[in-house]
Amino acid sequence: MLERQLPKPVRASPIEKVTLAVVTVKLKTISNRSAAGLRDILKLFQPETVMQWHRALVRRHWTYRTTKPRGRPKTSQAIDDLVVWLARENADWGYGKIVGELGKVGDTVSEQTSANIRERHGIRPAPERQGSVRWHQLMTHYKEQILACDVFPGDTLFLHTVYVPFFIERHTRRLYLARFTSYPDARRVKKLHLW
Repeated sequence: MLERQLPKPVRASPIEKVTLAVVTVKLKTISNRSAAGLRDILKLFQPETVMQWHRALVRRHWTYRTTKPRGRPKTSQAIDDLVVWLARENADWGYGKIVGELGKVGDTVSEQTSANIRERHGIRPAPERQGSVRWHQLMTHYKEQILACDVFPGDTLFLHTVYVPFFIERHTRRLYLARFTSYPDARRVKKLHLW
């Protein structure tokens, strides 16, 4: 730049600005001088101007926009269609069930992705799609798996009170007695053994 003998002020090109800014910051770091202390070294430009160029360079570096797409890749149309079909064909299936079924055929999708796909297509969550299950339907559906439990007190010959837990199967009405105890606390109730 000093070789240029122009009657008007010297204007630095972008490459010259970058080079001068990097060299000045390196010099400032090594010499431990302030920006004002660099005035005797920098003759063509003010040190504050060169530092401003460096700040702009750093700002551009951190705001550099990449051409790569951000975030997760979009799910394929085939998976979208499969999630929608499974949700419409099986009104009582929730997110986890649909994700599990997709996993069986080799497609890995998260529950959130499944929920997003269904939301995009206007499909409500499982309980809302089929309406609420009535108590009678629930009891009829699970009647072979339901046990009712209660405890009744009894007295021994010596008038000592014991507590006898019992279970009844809902579908067969079969009764099961558990071992009795004098002290039915939480620890003993957890260890109930059927006779």
